[in-house]
Order: sequence, then C-alpha cells, then structure tokens
Amino acid sequence: MSTPLATSESPETLLKRFAAAPELEPFELALYDRQFLLLAISSSKAALCGNPTSPFCNPACHARRAAKMAIVEADNEARLIQCPGSLQHCLVPCRNTNGQRIYLLIGGGREPQNNLPYLEELACLNQVEAFPLLKQWNQLQQFKASELLEAGRTAQSLFLSFSAPSPKPRNDSSALSEALIDALLQADTVLASATDQQTLREAINTLMEPAFGPRSISFMAPGESDPDLLCLGRDSASPAENPEFLSSGVGSNKTPQTCDAQMTCLPLQGDKEFLGSLLCNSPALSSRDMLLLNMISERITCRLQQLRNLQTAPKNSTPPDCDFNHLLTLTTPQELCQRILEDAVAQVPASKASLMLLNSNGSKLHLLANIGMNQAMAADLCIPSDQGIAGQVLQSGQALLVEDLEQDPRISSVPRPRFESKTFLCLPLTTGDKHHGVISLADRQDGQPFNQQDLDLLTKLTGPSALLIERLCNRQQVSKLLGQAALDPATEVYSASMFKRRFTEEASRATRLQQGLALLLFKTDQPDEASHQQAINLATRLKDLVRKMDAVGRLDKNLFAVLLPDTASEVALTIANRLHNQQDDAGNDLPSVSCGIALYPCNGVSFDPLLKSAKTALTKAHQQGGNRATLCQGSARNDKIVFL
Repeated sequence: MSTPLATSESPETLLKRFAAAPELEPFELALYDRQFLLLAISSSKAALCGNPTSPFCNPACHARRAAKMAIVEADNEARLIQCPGSLQHCLVPCRNTNGQRIYLLIGGGREPQNNLPYLEELACLNQVEAFPLLKQWNQLQQFKASELLEAGRTAQSLFLSFSAPSPKPRNDSSALSEALIDALLQADTVLASATDQQTLREAINTLMEPAFGPRSISFMAPGESDPDLLCLGRDSASPAENPEFLSSGVGSNKTPQTCDAQMTCLPLQGDKEFLGSLLCNSPALSSRDMLLLNMISERITCRLQQLRNLQTAPKNSTPPDCDFNHLLTLTTPQELCQRILEDAVAQVPASKASLMLLNSNGSKLHLLANIGMNQAMAADLCIPSDQGIAGQVLQSGQALLVEDLEQDPRISSVPRPRFESKTFLCLPLTTGDKHHGVISLADRQDGQPFNQQDLDLLTKLTGPSALLIERLCNRQQVSKLLGQAALDPATEVYSASMFKRRFTEEASRATRLQQGLALLLFKTDQPDEASHQQAINLATRLKDLVRKMDAVGRLDKNLFAVLLPDTASEVALTIANRLHNQQDDAGNDLPSVSCGIALYPCNGVSFDPLLKSAKTALTKAHQQGGNRATLCQGSARNDKIVFL
C-alpha cells in the first residue's frame, strides 16, 4: 500500500485549489469525513453520493456508504465506487493534519442506463416530481471509468509535496494477486460496456490498471506494432502518476534494460482466428498470477469475438429505435400493459397477443392485456404460475420460439382451437433476477412461422418494458404505503386515511357525550402558485393555532383539515379568523387562505357528506374574495327510509 496522503488545508480551501486544476475542472468535487458526512462540496447541486442538497442523492445511502468505506479502511488508492442509482464516482482516501481519515469524491457522472425504480424512490424521499427529475437525470454528464481514475490520480499528485520522500518499493506479491482476482470478478461487467475496439481498449485499461499501473497494459490488434507502454520510455514520469506504481521502477529514470520488470505477451485466439495480443509490463509474475492473467485474457477474447460477430451481422436485423417516453405517463397496469402489447405487435405483426403478470404472492399469472382474444373469455383470466406454456417460460426465464406446436418436443400440451396456426412466441418479462410476467404472440399475420429475427426484435422490447412495469408497480406500492402512513411525511400532520379514522373516533365520542364537532377545511386562494414550502408553512401555522386535543390532517396537496371536538360554530369561526389575522416575523401579511366550516351532525352524519358540506362552504369563501372563513348554511337530511 502507498503512503496515506495528508493535507493541512481547510476543506473549502482544498476544494477551491483542486477546482482550479485544469485536469479536475470537468468534475464535481466533495470532501467527506470518516463517517461520510459532508465537509465541503464544489456545487450545492452536485450529483455526488450523500449530498443532502442535491435532488439526485438519496439520504438513505449514508449508512450503506459508511459501511462500504469501512471495508477499505486500510486502502489508500483511488478507486471507483457506485451508488444504488448507478451514479459513478472516484474515491481518493486521505488524512487531515490530525491524522483522521477523510475522503475526496470526484465525479458526478452516471452509467448509460437509467435506474427508474431508484428515481421513483428518490422522488418520494426528496419530495420532488418524478418526471422532471427523470429529465434532469438524462442531462447528467457521463464520465468514463478511465477518466475518473485519471482524475483521482491527478488529485493524489496535487496532495503530494515535491519535497516528500519517495515511497518504499513494493514487495508484497499477494497484493498483485488480490488486484488480479478483483479484475477477474469485474471482467464481465466492465468488458460488457465495450462497443468497439477503442472502447474495448479503455475497458481493458479500467480493468487492469489497478493491478499493474497506468500504461502497463496494451491491447494490440492484428497488424499493429507500436504498443503504448510506459516502459518504452516515450514519456517521462509525471507527478500525476500513482506513486505506488512509480516505485516499481516502471516509468522512472531507469531504462527498460535495468528496471525489475518483464514483458508478457498473451495471444488472443478466437475461433481459428488470431484476434490480437495483450501486452503486460510488470515485475516477474508468479504461476498463480499468470493463471489469473490467462483467465482474464480469455474473457477479453470472448468479448472481442462478440464485437466482431456484431460487426458482421446483417444490418437489417436491428429494429428501429423505440421511444418509451409515451409509456412514462401511464398510471395503471392495465393501460401500460396494453400499450406495451400494441408496441410489440407493431414490431412483430401477430393476430393474437397477450401479456400476463404475476400476482403479489407469485402463485398466479393474471391476464392484463390482450389483442385478438374473446373479451368474455379474457375477463378475469388467470392461470397457475407453474403450469402451461406461460408458466414454463416464467419458471425457466428463457424465451420460447415454436414453429410447429405439434412437433416441438418442448411442448407437452395440446394446441387450443382458438389459435389458427401452430407457431407462437413467448418471452419472460424480467428485471435482474425478478420475474414479472410473460408476453405471448400467436398467429403471425402473414401466415408464416415466427423466426429468430422476430424473437430478437421482441427481446429488445421486453427489457425496457419489464423495467417500466416494475417502475409502475414500485410507484403504486410507494403510494399505498404512503396512504397507510399515519403522518404525512412532508408536513408531519395526519395523513388523509388517518384523519378519517380520527373523525370516526371523534364523531362516536361526540354522539355519546352529545357534544359538537366542527370540521374546518383550509386551502390557499392561489393553489397554482403555492410552493411545497408554503404547504409546510400552512401546516405549521395550523398546528400552532389549535389545541392538543384537536386533529390536523392533509387531505391532498393543498387541502388541509382540522377537527375541533366540543366546538360550536361561533367558536370554530373565531379560531379560523385568527389564522387570517396572522403576520410573519417582519410584520407582513401571510399568503391568503380561505376556510370552509361544517358541523357534525347538522351538516353531515358521516365523513364524506360532512366533507362535501365543508367543501361547499370553502368554495363560497373563495367566491367572496378569499382570505376568509364561511359556515355551511345547509343541513343534512337524516330521515330514515323504511320499506314495508
């Protein structure tokens, strides 16, 4: 391990000096203490982990991030980290003058794909709208892993003093093995991001540099003869290089003939075809390290072969780009599934199609959308999740392409008469290891069997579609949990469901004791201009206005309600008028708020009729100019109707 970096500057001064460096100018910067609490940040809206003022950071990540830091307590090297929302950063450990460990975080970039369920959770926690947040998320700058690592090494060089003693040579052979094991574990994920030879080179550097150092690995395509290796002496070592790697002699003033390093060449051999070479300049490798390096090169060969196959594939096999933005506005599973099914049939023309989703306990598949089926039969149709063709596909997680239902050995069931042909497609809807349902297409419109190209087209649709289904299910679950919560999370007054329960209790008590009960509704006179903070302020004013025995609740975004037990109409009117006469600390009038008052049981014998009466009085207060309280003038009809 290299010597821990130390700084005597204040967090704000240190960040200001780093931000002035041209190499760090594109990045956001933040300093955190050992518990990963924010010390200083370059921008109040930086998309950096745990930044409490940024709409992109989840406050619930603090504990997880602190735990992750504890795992690498002894590590002093720059490394890549990711938060649950796929945001990617570079972490540089260092110490302050007291010897306490602190962390510099560099980045703000993200992976190419959106994490829609995380955005929904984030929007709920931060009390912001989900769709504007999604648009902002798409505008976040993206940084490659190699760029972030290079920025981390630049920051390390800025920490170092030129008069500092040179680090001791690294003799720990086990450290290289550990770094190669980490590279092997990350190989499939890192290499999957490569789309051509250039991005493959960058992915290889990202994978191997933590083990061998910068410019110690070079991928050479067939015909190339000029590897970009530090040991070849083209560039002298710069202060920006990692001191741990410089200490091995590679890139120092020693010549390649005198440094304690060797050149290892691993051929990348595909299917009877030479695909290139992997050059590695490092100290002498042990047999264990050589075995690990060979295993990594095999994965590089596999990805290189995949890229070559993609380049030689027919161009017309790629479907047109699909725009899923029109699906983001749908709010019910039935609407979303029907639109997904229509998009699927538009890509792969079929006369019959269906989309089935798992129920909450995973025991049955329910039909939520269909095309070309008998509606009477389709209504409330469900099947056990482990039976039939749909259950088979769901359990295996593998798509099923059948050209002839009667001849396919994978199908044991007899074809049903409602299908005109013997060919169909059935694909699972999955996100990660979670199964959501299946989508099936039957009876191709041209009468021909479905083919592999149809399967590939539909496969490209099922991934994003499953993600949208999971997003909507998560959104509904969050709404359900919020509806069941006793308190509104933003204002800390009763939620709508809890307020209704309190009304039932207070109405029962008022009936038993023959006392009055008043319901007061409050709403700002300009709801379109009301901000989130104004709603919080109104809730605070109402809590300060009423007694401890009274109940305050939030019925919707701008509508608040107050229950006043044992209160007559004149007293309720007096309490409401106190709110209208309030001023802020500077003596200015507060935003205009109107109030509607209804009395139990005169204006309603249950919650819904009483609420309707209070809303009528509230509307009248708005019509009379606002910023006033109005009593409900009508009375509820309590006559019982008896049928003889």
